[in-house]
Amino acid sequence: MPFSYPFEVILIRSSAFRLSGFLNFAAVAGAVFLSACTAKTTMPDKPSFYLNLSAPGSEVDSQAAASMISGYRANNGRGPLTIDPVLTQIAKAHANEMARKTRVGHDVGSGNLDVRARAAGYRYARISENVAGGYQTLAEAFSGWRDSPDHKKNMLMPQATRMGIAVAQAPGFKYKVFWAMVVAEPDTAPAQALAGPPPVFPGAY
Repeated sequence: MPFSYPFEVILIRSSAFRLSGFLNFAAVAGAVFLSACTAKTTMPDKPSFYLNLSAPGSEVDSQAAASMISGYRANNGRGPLTIDPVLTQIAKAHANEMARKTRVGHDVGSGNLDVRARAAGYRYARISENVAGGYQTLAEAFSGWRDSPDHKKNMLMPQATRMGIAVAQAPGFKYKVFWAMVVAEPDTAPAQALAGPPPVFPGAY
């Protein structure tokens, strides 16, 4: 059975942020095309969101993910998300670490999302992360997030404008594919010197 977690951090202009839980995923159906013609028929390529990503080295189509989630946001009165290369790097590094350690979580050795975002030099006003293990297609991942109240909330974060998503494989392990998706509202305010890190308020997973 697939396994997933949610995580959210909100930074109020470099003064405070909170962490809260979120995540999970589900399933999708394919389509069957039948023809009575005797002529050779060329089947169209499978849409990227239905591709099985369990083969080592497979990568999720991030543009397809952004389009799918942006369409869902539009249906719920939210603005679109665009792919952010730094958020993609953060997601990829975390997916790789989870696959290496065959553990699903927001801190499997390199720190929680806030720590990892700061290490990458990413300044944000709000940021959230979905992690999971076991879902083998983008469509399954999206369906699970959509059907989980916490994950749905994160996908529909009103202020979010950027995202990054990545997968990593662990052949031979029961989950096979590990997922990480980061959604954020970048901090566009001028950088300010801080006396120390803002307080952390842990929430429920």
